[in-house]
Amino acid sequence: MKLLTTIAAVLISISAFSQDYIEYDNGTFSKNGKELSMEQIDDLTVLHQAGRGNFRRGNYFNRMHKNPNLRGGNNTLNFLGGAATGFYGGIGVLLSAYVISETGRFGFSFGYTSVVVGATTGLCAVSYKAFSRIASSPEGCLRKRHKEFNKVADKLNQKVADKLNRGIKAANQ
Repeated sequence: MKLLTTIAAVLISISAFSQDYIEYDNGTFSKNGKELSMEQIDDLTVLHQAGRGNFRRGNYFNRMHKNPNLRGGNNTLNFLGGAATGFYGGIGVLLSAYVISETGRFGFSFGYTSVVVGATTGLCAVSYKAFSRIASSPEGCLRKRHKEFNKVADKLNQKVADKLNRGIKAANQ
């Protein structure tokens, strides 16, 4: 009897999940073949608490695709920020290598070396993140928009699937 209940719950969850499946294709979100507006997707990200940041970034890349001045300003700012943090991160790498090799000679503590290595890693991560936000062409903006919006759809679908799985577990107990 429990096997029959489990099979029924799985079949119900599959049909329910297929009804709530959100798809993204080339600038449009859809659910069951019906197109959803950006406001509806925004409401879903707030409701399910999933993909909110990806949705904002996707919209930003969409605006950059349409406005070359916005794209140029964004690219300049991210290039300068990435270059500056990368430069200081490189200096930090050299400094931390020197400190690690000379720790015994100057008597630096392990804590000081850890701080230098941690700061260096942080600067390099910030530099990578800044350079990854550069989109040199309108097509690059579209690629990044598609990437972010696909993440939104995946996260929303994952949240729906998780809620269904929790419901199935609760029904089986």
